Amino acid sequence: MKKTVSALIAAFVCCFSGTVANGGAAEPAVPGHIVLARTEADALVIWEATPEVAAIVSGKLSDADANARLERDALRVLGQEAPKLASARTITVRVIYSKTGDVSPVYGTPTFAGVERYATVTISGADASSDRDKWKELADGATPPAWVRFDIVGTLPPR
Repeated sequence: MKKTVSALIAAFVCCFSGTVANGGAAEPAVPGHIVLARTEADALVIWEATPEVAAIVSGKLSDADANARLERDALRVLGQEAPKLASARTITVRVIYSKTGDVSPVYGTPTFAGVERYATVTISGADASSDRDKWKELADGATPPAWVRFDIVGTLPPR
């Protein structure tokens, strides 16, 4: 039982530590946690973007600027995970964030109010592997290609 618990803790730390298997080098990726949820024909990557959403709120970005930032960052996440998904027909990044509720009178910190499923970014596996239109090299402020599908399914916190 103790070995099982230790193995589970090690797996959790590995998945959520923000490091890669090649010697533990830190990834130059976007803030948040990335989970590869499905690797088959229609691959799914979940990006828990709470730190990025918090930065958007504190920076008081407009909806258009916030959406552009989250779309570009989701594409960065997709680019990072695409090599693992070479056989996928489509690759989708689901952007989620943790919502906070009222401040707890006992602890003096905001309470957890659930998870918001905010948006999805989807591209074909062929476009991902061929780096069509150099989408992996988008600079900040650059507009993603028109063939990238960005669907907003939730709302951002008030700013």
